Parts: sequence; structure tokens; C-alpha cells
Amino acid sequence: MIVGGKLSWDIVLKYTGRPVLMHVVLAFGVVVAYQLLGAWWLAVPALPVTVLAAAIGVLLAFRNNSAYDRWWEARTLWGALVNMSRSFARQVLTFLPRTEVTSAEEPSLVQAASSSLLRTAVERAATVRGIAELVASDGAVRDRYGKALNRDHPEGRGLLATLETQQMARESQGRYGGPGHSITEDERELVYAQIGFVNALRCHLRQQDPFPEITPFFRASVLEALREEKNVPSAILIWVATRLRRIYGQHQGPDDVFRLVMFDRTLTELTNILGACERIKNTPIPLQYDVLPRAMVRAYLGILPLGVVADLAWLTPFVTAIIAFLFIAMDSVGRDVETPFEDGVSDTPMTALCRTIEINLRQMLGESELPSPLQPVDGLLY
Repeated sequence: MIVGGKLSWDIVLKYTGRPVLMHVVLAFGVVVAYQLLGAWWLAVPALPVTVLAAAIGVLLAFRNNSAYDRWWEARTLWGALVNMSRSFARQVLTFLPRTEVTSAEEPSLVQAASSSLLRTAVERAATVRGIAELVASDGAVRDRYGKALNRDHPEGRGLLATLETQQMARESQGRYGGPGHSITEDERELVYAQIGFVNALRCHLRQQDPFPEITPFFRASVLEALREEKNVPSAILIWVATRLRRIYGQHQGPDDVFRLVMFDRTLTELTNILGACERIKNTPIPLQYDVLPRAMVRAYLGILPLGVVADLAWLTPFVTAIIAFLFIAMDSVGRDVETPFEDGVSDTPMTALCRTIEINLRQMLGESELPSPLQPVDGLLY
């Protein structure tokens, strides 16, 4: 997305430079033929050219409004995604039961899961072995450059020892601490899954490989199962829902039912955002809206020198350059903003929004070593 108070001339010339130059050359040829070669028959009345310009202006305005509506809807959806991610993390940290599924219950849960991905959601993960796997793979602790610490790293080994001590204390008590105290592994894993979801959605829309981006946020077994899925963001939401069912499966009572319903509403909203983004991505503006304005603009600019050469003479190329820049720029702007998920200069800044979500959610987990917000580069924020 273009940010800042100035528009780069490199971007402007990229979209308008060559076609404007082509029409200036054409206008120069017309004025030479009219002034020097006596080709007086090239001049046409100015009135039809003026009327055609007004008609094309209305057509371009209609097309650009439609394109901008798509761009603004995409930005609105990602703004809603930021809010829903914060809400989901808040619900996890305040509504989630702070108890464990017992070892006796685990085999039946795992056996009942319908796929390898869902089995990773219901298996017992908050063991010392599970904690070690999380330290090695999900990037719960990072260095100051945002790189996940490996379990063999000195800081990683220290964290592992701390988590093992906390785990033994929890098991001896038979419960977790209340809200505002230590973060359980269920809470951490679910919040990290939400960070992984938004990054997977970004890569899904830009048709990029999501696994380099989501690897820090999932256990190795979950990542392996996700590789079998065609729609990774949707699969992550199913995994989260299954994990919540596993957590709430041991609880009975109206409060727990209410909390599970609240989680389901949040996941439904996230699914709606996913579907709306896919609709924009997979449904381009009708072809006639794209072809007709460009054809009419080029036709108009082709006859423009013929309508003004009798009155402007040698000024014809200069006037043509100004008018051609205006119409070609309008056509190019509409063509650019109608595709907000293509990683272009007018793209929705999904990478920056994903980083914002990551920072916010990891702060909720009490982490202090956070990545820095993304900054614009040459006036562009991706």
C-alpha cells in the first residue's frame, strides 16, 4: 500500500510513461503532417472529441468506484481480522478452563479423531516432552531479531528447565493457576495458532508457500499434518475448534457451554473473513469492465490530436501529453486497486497487519522479546 505524503515518480512512470510517450509521438507526427506537409484533411471538428471525453470520464469513474469498493472491502476485512484476533486471544486467556485432560481420557480422544491433523489437536501436548517440542519448534521465545530460539541454544535450555519445573508444580497441584498467573500450554498453543492462521491467510491470498511463515507457531506434528491440507487457513480453524472441544470435553455446566459458544462465534467470524477474502480474490471485475475502458481511452487519445491540431498547432503534443497522462493514470489506478491481494503497490498491507497481530497477541502472553513493527520502504507498506 502506498503511504506517506508523496507519490513516487517511479511508480507513476511505471504505469503511465510508455503509453503517454506513444501518444505524444503520435501527436507530434500529426502536427508535422498538418503544418509542414499540408495534410489539412487530418483536422476533425473538436465537438465530437469533447463529447467523447466526457463519456469516457463517466465510464472510468464508474469502473474506478467499483475497483475502490473491492480494495476498501479488503482493507475492512483485515481490520476486522485484527480485532477478531485480539478478541480470540482475550477469550483464550480468560475463558479457557485451566485443567488437563487425564492420561486415561487421551487414548479415546486420539482414536476418535478423524484425520492426522485432528489427532494432533486432541493428543496430550502439555507434557515435558510436549514442552520440549514447543520450545524447539514454535518460537515461543525469540532473540531480539525475532528468530526462534532452538532448544540447544543456552537460553532455550534455560527456558526448558523453567517450563519443566512449572509443569511438575502444576501436576502436583492437579490444576493450573488462575487468570493473570502463568500461561498454560493450551493457551499458548491456541494463541500461537491464531498468529499462524493470519499468516497462513496472507500467504493463501498471495499464492505463496505458507509454511516458512507459520513454522514458528506450531508443533512439528501439527505442521506435518497441515502439509496434507489444500486450504491451510481453513484447516487451522478446524484444528483450533477440535482443540477447544478436547479442552471443554471434560467439563459440564452452563458456564462452560456459554464459553464454548462464544469461541464458536469467534471462529465463525474468522471463517466468514476467510471466505470473504477468497471471494474478492477469486472473483475479478467482469472482463467487459476491464477491456472497454482501456479500448475507449486508447481510441480517444488516438483521435485527440486530430481534434485540436487546427487550433493548437505546435502545442498539440504538449496538450496531448497532459490529457493522455490524466486518462491513462485513471485507467491504471482502477486496474491496480481492483486486485488488493496480489502483493502489488496498492495491495492491502497484510504483512504489516500480520506483524501487528503477532506483537499484540504475544504481548498478551506476557512475552517481552517482540518483533518490531514493519516500516514503509520507499513509501510502500506491504
